[in-house]
Amino acid sequence: MTKAALTGIERQLVLDYLLDGNTPVTITPLQKDSPQSDTMRAKAVPKESSGIFPVALRAEQLTVLDQGIILLKNAPKNVQLFDGKEVCVQFYFNKLGLYFNTTMKRLKNTLALVIPEAIHRIHDIENTSKKIVNAVLYYETGRSTSLHIACTVSDAFPLFRQPKWSDIAEHEQEQAKAYLESAVAHGKATGTQLGNGLYLIPVCRFLVHQKDAMGEIQDRKEPPCILYLNHERIVFGCEKNALPFQHGAEYALKMGFPLENSPVKERTIYVTCLLETQYESTDDKRVCSVLRYTLLEKEDERFLYEMQKK
Repeated sequence: MTKAALTGIERQLVLDYLLDGNTPVTITPLQKDSPQSDTMRAKAVPKESSGIFPVALRAEQLTVLDQGIILLKNAPKNVQLFDGKEVCVQFYFNKLGLYFNTTMKRLKNTLALVIPEAIHRIHDIENTSKKIVNAVLYYETGRSTSLHIACTVSDAFPLFRQPKWSDIAEHEQEQAKAYLESAVAHGKATGTQLGNGLYLIPVCRFLVHQKDAMGEIQDRKEPPCILYLNHERIVFGCEKNALPFQHGAEYALKMGFPLENSPVKERTIYVTCLLETQYESTDDKRVCSVLRYTLLEKEDERFLYEMQKK
């Protein structure tokens, strides 16, 4: 299956798959000014602007007709708000992410989605901003071998910028506050030094914020994402099924910082670190790991400190 719309044979295979009736879907309303494209999903309304979408529907809430129409059984209220609106419907076909855009209509007393001719493959959206750091994590597996993981950064969690509580979507702040209070209580109980606690803001934000869209491949393990970084510690966020960190284990970290207007293209820093604390989401899906540096050269510590002050 290519970036273009599925071919006739491919599309028929997908329709047959949907007719089997075991496929949950996610429905997201589209912005009116979203560009339509055969190579990418039209941009859905950002989740930060509302607490009601995207909406996931279980397979038993759907009936797929031979005519290529999906009927929604007893549609929940948050889905009924999409009546008459254009939506993006996403689902997995043999672990491959697919989507189509259509208009939600009402047939008698039932909401319905007409499956269009064009069904597309989902392609993960890459960060477009300039990468501020390249980081590789090294650790022992306990089998006399070592592994390395290339960590990621996200436009949603800019580094070397002071986190603000307003970064958290308003409808998620109540739950985020509960995570914050729990983290502070845990710090007091264990004697963990929280410092100024700024790193707890991206921690809480990561734990409350669920992905708006399905990924290119179902259940693919994503590498840890750097949520916060300073001269004392580094914070990673990841799905729990991809968690590489263990208490008591020591990790080596290589960080490269691209330099502009310098004869040296990159400043490379090597550190070792230990897992200090972990925070888990209440749905048991996401984990934040806070690692404190145990070995960091003075000049590198000064470099990281100055990066914060820029």
